[in-house]
Amino acid sequence: MTNNIDIAETIATIDKHLESHYGFDAKELVMKHPPRWTCHNKRLVYNLSCPDAHDSFRGKLEYSRWRQFKLPKQIDKREMEIEIRDDMFDYVPPEDDNTVVWYLNFADCHVFGYYSGRLLAQDELQCLEHPALCSLRESLSSTPFSSATLTTIHTTDGLTLATPILIRGVQRRCRIKTDRNDAEGRYGGLYGNQFAIAKPEVVTRATELFDKRIENDGNEYFSNIIAMEAPKYGSGHYGYGTIKKILSTAYTGFLAARYESLVEKGVLLRSHDPNNQHTTHNPDTAAFPKVIIHTGNWGCGAYGGSIPIMATLQFFAALVAGVDKVVYHSAGVPSKRQAMHGLDVYTKYLDSCEETVDIDKFAAAVEKMKFQWGFSNGT
Repeated sequence: MTNNIDIAETIATIDKHLESHYGFDAKELVMKHPPRWTCHNKRLVYNLSCPDAHDSFRGKLEYSRWRQFKLPKQIDKREMEIEIRDDMFDYVPPEDDNTVVWYLNFADCHVFGYYSGRLLAQDELQCLEHPALCSLRESLSSTPFSSATLTTIHTTDGLTLATPILIRGVQRRCRIKTDRNDAEGRYGGLYGNQFAIAKPEVVTRATELFDKRIENDGNEYFSNIIAMEAPKYGSGHYGYGTIKKILSTAYTGFLAARYESLVEKGVLLRSHDPNNQHTTHNPDTAAFPKVIIHTGNWGCGAYGGSIPIMATLQFFAALVAGVDKVVYHSAGVPSKRQAMHGLDVYTKYLDSCEETVDIDKFAAAVEKMKFQWGFSNGT
């Protein structure tokens, strides 16, 4: 992240858009709000990865929920690094102390709302590997009529606005291998609906425990999460309004990640005391962190989205938000080819720009390409 931002303006923007924020001691959170599993294989993984129940957890979770930001009209043209891979999220720690890494959660409007059930899609897999997210869900939803779990809101004038939820510092307790591996009994893989029907011994073999089987020089594994909901169940080609909505949602999540990265590295200070200003400047810290977003086929599974357009819109939203690098995990070679098509659309448009990049013109150019909605895959 470059240092050419106005701190006072940034704090004023945060004041306007930071809807709510809480800090949780992970051990206490899980003790008071243990996950409520309804899938026996998920309970099995939890018991393997958290053998001491709440005493297995370390650290502090920082929760924040953000009101939708307004897209700017244009930005100065700049460079942003993009990497497309055919794998799934690896949650690798940052390369250095001045980098903050974020991973997307392909959220429902009720964040982490289906963690306990039989399905193991991207959202549920992330929760199972980071089980304190499940306790966070239980805690946030324990207050009647609370909006703290909502990643979208509906206004009185009929609009649907994004309210992404960001979680900093959630501990990853295990890695679950979901790929097909006949030698280990995963004949159809463990993703989606296969997980719940797998034999317990197969699930056990597929669960790698971070404290016992994966070397990390004694360090704990912690991740930062951006939970935001994509549009769903469209038909025909993507219209201009839908394209702008996707851009606004992704831009809000990614810009919030930039701001939370400043808090992560101490450039800004965060207080949860209602008697204090929640965000202030730390004059003793000058280095602005590099921000990396890991994403993938957001909205392209159960919601029936198109990978090429969702990839190009995420790349563009990250560019507008000032992100330094995007790593796109396509979860397979065929999907990687589609994401590469999205990258080509993004690159060609930027190449056509000179000194500035117009957001509305980009949205109009993408609409003219008439990307088609797909169909839900049930996960």
